[in-house]
Amino acid sequence: MNPEEAKESAKSHLLDYLNAKGINTSTNFSCLNPSHDDRHPSMSFDSRRNRCHCFSCGVDYDIFDVVGLETGLTGKELFDHVYKLYNISVDYSDFNKNQNTSKSIPHPKSKTKIDINKKSQNENREPLTDFFAKCHAAVEKTDYWKKRGLSKSIVDAYNLGYWEEKKRFVIPTGEFSYNARATWEADKKERYLKPKGQFELFNLKAIPLAEQPVFVVEGEFDALSIIEAGGIAVALGSSSNLRFIEFLKSNRPKYPLILALDNDEAGRVGEAKLSDELTKIQVEFVDADITGDFKDANEALIGDREVFIQNVMNARNNVLSLLEEKRQKEEQAYYQTSAVNGLSEFIADIEKRHNRDCVSTGFENLDEILDGGFYPGLYIIGAISSLGKTTFALQVADNAAKKGQDVLVFSLEMGKQELIAKSISRLSFQKCKNWGSDLDFATTTRNLMNGKSLNSKERVDFLNECIKGYADYAGRIYYHIGIGDIGVEKINAVIARHIKITGRKPLVIIDYLQIIAPFDMRATDKQNTDKAVVELKRASRDYDVPIFAISSFNRENYTSPVNIASFKESGAIEYTSDVLMALQFKGMDYLKKEDGKYEDEKSRTARIIQLRNEQEKNAEIPGKAQELQLKILKNRNGRKGGVDLEFHPMFNCFEVPKKKVENGGWTLRTKK
Repeated sequence: MNPEEAKESAKSHLLDYLNAKGINTSTNFSCLNPSHDDRHPSMSFDSRRNRCHCFSCGVDYDIFDVVGLETGLTGKELFDHVYKLYNISVDYSDFNKNQNTSKSIPHPKSKTKIDINKKSQNENREPLTDFFAKCHAAVEKTDYWKKRGLSKSIVDAYNLGYWEEKKRFVIPTGEFSYNARATWEADKKERYLKPKGQFELFNLKAIPLAEQPVFVVEGEFDALSIIEAGGIAVALGSSSNLRFIEFLKSNRPKYPLILALDNDEAGRVGEAKLSDELTKIQVEFVDADITGDFKDANEALIGDREVFIQNVMNARNNVLSLLEEKRQKEEQAYYQTSAVNGLSEFIADIEKRHNRDCVSTGFENLDEILDGGFYPGLYIIGAISSLGKTTFALQVADNAAKKGQDVLVFSLEMGKQELIAKSISRLSFQKCKNWGSDLDFATTTRNLMNGKSLNSKERVDFLNECIKGYADYAGRIYYHIGIGDIGVEKINAVIARHIKITGRKPLVIIDYLQIIAPFDMRATDKQNTDKAVVELKRASRDYDVPIFAISSFNRENYTSPVNIASFKESGAIEYTSDVLMALQFKGMDYLKKEDGKYEDEKSRTARIIQLRNEQEKNAEIPGKAQELQLKILKNRNGRKGGVDLEFHPMFNCFEVPKKKVENGGWTLRTKK
C-alpha cells in the first residue's frame, strides 16, 4: 500500500497499542503528555477518530504521537517502527517527498511542551464590574424580574440588572460574562445576548460549598427560580456542558446533585447524556420532577408558585432522607461484622466507653516491660511457623475486649468460625483449670468445629457455658476476613468507619503482614511489605491507635535465636515499627561455658534441635505446656528484654508461668 494508506491503517491500531500497554480505554485515563501532571484522569480514546484527546491540557494524539512519546523516535524512523509493529508493508516508489510524513512528535526529550497553565480567554479581559453595577442600578426601570416570579432580595443577592440601552434583563454568570435576555417577545436568534469570550456557568462555584443538594438546570432563570423557592441551583446554559463535568472532577459536591433539566425532548436527551458523564466520574446524582406539566422551573414558579416551592423542598428533602437511610444501612451492616453475631446469646447493647491511652495485653509480665501495655503505635510480633503467633494475638484481642476495649481483627488467612473456635477452646481449657478438674471437658479447635465435643449432655452444657462467657465480650471484637483482597487502604477505611460509627478508637490486629494485598503487582514482595509497614505506621499515627501486626520469619532462622534479621521480606520492619517482638523456645540463645566463652555453632545447633524436639512433644500431651520466651528486640520508647510464657497449643492458650517459692508451693507472678 502507498504511504497514505499505510498511515491510515496504522492509525486504526491505536486502541490495540493502548490496551497492550495496560491502559483501560473504557473510561478516562491519565494524560500521556509528559508535561501534564494529570492528577484527575482527563484523557479519553475517540474511536471515531482513532485519537486520544485530553480535555484538560488539550493535546490530541494519534498512534504516531503516542509511540513517539514512548520511544523518542521521529520522522521516517517513527513511521517505519509503527509499520513494523503491525506488519504494514509500504510502497515508497511513488512517494511525494513533499508530503508531510515527518510529523513533529512531542516526546520527553523534545523542547515542545504543552502549557496547561495557559490563561483562558477571560483572563485577558477586564471584569465587568462597572457594567453590572450600572445595570443593577437601573433594575427598577423594568418589571421584567417580577414577571419572571423573582423577589427583590434575589435580584439584589445575584446582582441582576437592566440594560436600558438594549432593553435587556442582565444576569451576571461570572466576572466576565452574562446572559442578557430580551424583555420583549423576540425570536430565538434575538432572545439572548452574550459577550464574546468563554461563557461562565451561573452559580457554578456554589457546588463544592453548598451544605445541601444542588439542582442542575438549563437556564439561568430556572436556577434563580429554584433559589427563589429555597434551594440552590447551577445553570448549564444548555442541555449539556462538558466544562461542567471538568469542573466537577476537581470540585466534588458534598451531596448528590439533583438533575432537573427542561421537560422537553432536548432536556430529556441532555439529562441522559449528563447522567452518563456523571456516572463516569463517580459523582452521585438523582433525577427529580419539579416542574409537573410545565416546560421548565421558571414556568412552574410563575404558573403555580406554592406547588413549585413544595416540589423543590420535597426533592431536596428526599435526597437528604436517602443519604440518612444509606448511612443507617451502612451502620447496621458494619455491626454485622461483630464476632458475637450468630452466637446463641448476642450482646445487644455494648457499653460505650472511650479508648484508654494504654491497652493491656492481659499478660502481666509483658505489660510490665511495655510500661502498661500497647500505646498508639506499630507493634510487630514474629515467630517460626506453628509457634502460636495468631493464637497469641487472638488471646491479646480477647483479653483487651474483656476489659471493654474495641478490637479490629484483619484475618488474611483464617476464617471467622475458626478464630471463634480457637477462643472458645481456650476458654474451655481455662475453665477446667479454674475448677481444679482434669481436662476431659477441655476441647480442641478441631473437635469443636467437627462436633465431637458434643457427645454428651454434660459436655454440651459445659460448652454452652464457655460460649456464654465468650459472648460477654465478643461484641467488642470485629472480624474482617479476606485472602489477598485486603490492603492497607481498606484497613485505613475500616478504622476510620469504626471510629466514626462507634466513637471509639480500636486496637487493630493484622494477621499477617506478608499477605496484605500488594500496592503494586509489579513490585517485589519486599517492596510491597516495606510499603505496607510504612503505611500501617502512618495509620497508627493518623488514627491514634495501637496496631499489632504478625510477621513471618525467614526459614534460615528456624534453628537460630530470634533477632531483627529473622523478619521476612522487610527492612522497614526494623526501622518503622515502634516495638518489635518475637517468640522462640526458651533456651534458644547462646550459652556461656565454664570458661566464659559461648558455645560453638555446631554444639549450639545440636542442642537447639534437641530442645525443639522436646518442646514439640509437649504439644501432643494435654495439659503439658511448651516453654517459650517472648523477646522485645526493639522498643522505641521503653525497655528491651524478654518474658517467659507457657503455651498450650492443643487448647490455644498462653499463660504466665507460676513462680516457685521456697516452701515448695506455687504462686502466680505478680508485679513488683
